Amino acid sequence: MNLVELNAIKTHLQKQLKDLESIQTSCLRCEHLKSGHICEKFDAKPPADWIHQPVDCEHWSWDFIPF
Repeated sequence: MNLVELNAIKTHLQKQLKDLESIQTSCLRCEHLKSGHICEKFDAKPPADWIHQPVDCEHWSWDFIPF
């Protein structure tokens, strides 16, 4: 690997990391949240602060669609 290749790889990885860091890990962005803000995984409404704020849920799942 030469310097040009190394810099190209680093630039590519930095872009990918930026894209990943922009993913919001809230219930609002989770595949399991259905209409009426009901979590399909637990069949319950998540706490209000989890709807828009980052969550620490091992079941959080994202569908890779950015919109």
